[in-house]
Amino acid sequence: MKGIQSRRAWLGLVLIAGLVGCAGGRAGSLPVGLHGYARYHSASPAPFPGDAVSAGAGGALNLVEADAFEQLVLRAGLEDLDELPVRRNPFTPEDAAEVLDRLMEKPVTPGTYPPRMAVGFLLREVLEGGEVSREELLYRMERFVREQVAVLRPDGCLAWALDGRTQQRVAPVQWKDGAFRAGNFELGRFYSGKGGVFRHVDAQLRAADWRPLAEVYDDADVIGRSLDGAEDAFVELYHGLGQLLSHPTDSLASLRNLPEGVATLITSSPEYWERFRYMTEGEQIREAARLTTNVLTLWGTASATTRTLTRAVAGVEATVPVLAVSAEGLLSIERVAVRVGRAAAALSGGPGAALILQKANAAPAPDEPGQWGPAKESMSDRARRYQEQISGHSADEAYWVNGVKFDGFRDGVLLEAKGPGYANKFLEALDPKPWFELTGAKALVKQARRQLEAVQGLGARIEWHVAEKKAANAIEMLFKNNGVQGVRIVHTQAR
Repeated sequence: MKGIQSRRAWLGLVLIAGLVGCAGGRAGSLPVGLHGYARYHSASPAPFPGDAVSAGAGGALNLVEADAFEQLVLRAGLEDLDELPVRRNPFTPEDAAEVLDRLMEKPVTPGTYPPRMAVGFLLREVLEGGEVSREELLYRMERFVREQVAVLRPDGCLAWALDGRTQQRVAPVQWKDGAFRAGNFELGRFYSGKGGVFRHVDAQLRAADWRPLAEVYDDADVIGRSLDGAEDAFVELYHGLGQLLSHPTDSLASLRNLPEGVATLITSSPEYWERFRYMTEGEQIREAARLTTNVLTLWGTASATTRTLTRAVAGVEATVPVLAVSAEGLLSIERVAVRVGRAAAALSGGPGAALILQKANAAPAPDEPGQWGPAKESMSDRARRYQEQISGHSADEAYWVNGVKFDGFRDGVLLEAKGPGYANKFLEALDPKPWFELTGAKALVKQARRQLEAVQGLGARIEWHVAEKKAANAIEMLFKNNGVQGVRIVHTQAR
């Protein structure tokens, strides 16, 4: 046993030589704490190709050895040193956006998926917190070693974040409860493998929950397997997304089954959306899987929430990272000035957030029955979140038709959101409780009738989305008993 442990420790030290360079390494290349990388995990990965990595003549690094962060970027998918950005100190948000842009041009393979998640995390911290010294950037990498950080890959395997090596298989990844999951693990999240068990981590990559998710064990079928081939990692999500896009999609409404961040990204560019609409079913699923994988690796989530842009200091604009998709489907990140108070979809799975903005030339539908306007309405936080989930718009605004308020309008459908908290107002037989019947129940009927009158002759449909199944059934029965026709009741769970 001691011989095996010694061999593993030696292999771990070989990794360090490869990860940060061992021949003529300059001072500061090895962050404090990485010397203990031999204890990072039991199945130590193979070294980075080449003992000492340096640029050739005219290369981007000018014959200076790549530091640990640059080698991590190479592991994340850049093909050679010439593609690395010019090394600057301090490392600025503009530098972070440049690295993100270059990585998004590269395909994500199972081997590059974990390191790209690690790079994305470090870059988002810079985008959010501002410039850092090169030494601080290297120091921040230590957390991945200290907590022995791993990620779930799209193929259902856990792999170590810094080098991408496989540790063990969990289960096939499936879309469940608004996320891609395998067992207790979720795509886009980091996990600590410190102490021989996997646990959740917080925003600083510290183990945040004592409850173990799984034991770290040597899976003979997959451990140490090299996955540096050309196969794209998004192939693993193809079948899962195929269940969400079961037929060719040519309307915005049918995109609602996709992760919200991906659906918003697809429709944010009129040129790309026009191209996407006329793809075959297989092409659409492939594109959705590719976008989902790219978004997950660099932003930690494929979901999006609607935010109103604010700023801590006086000013009418704030500079924020904006994620965009070209007509050809290429992703890019750019720091742009955006008006404070503007509502936008935000991707955020940890530090930093990227906004997805509708392009200025995205013309409104010519047959819209009304318009957006301010809505002064007090509501609980959970009601606000649910309304924004359904409408895709800030709850500070409502959609007005002939002076009647709706919570939203999308794809020719007027939307009303009834969040959690209605189910306890109805009996098990779905009748309103006596105390609610003469007030709240009558108000619901009155609201529906007023909305129906407002859209008469306009050809617009009305949908009420209700968070609780019991409440949805009860409101449907309430309308039927009161002769309210023309309002479709939809049960949509709160996320």
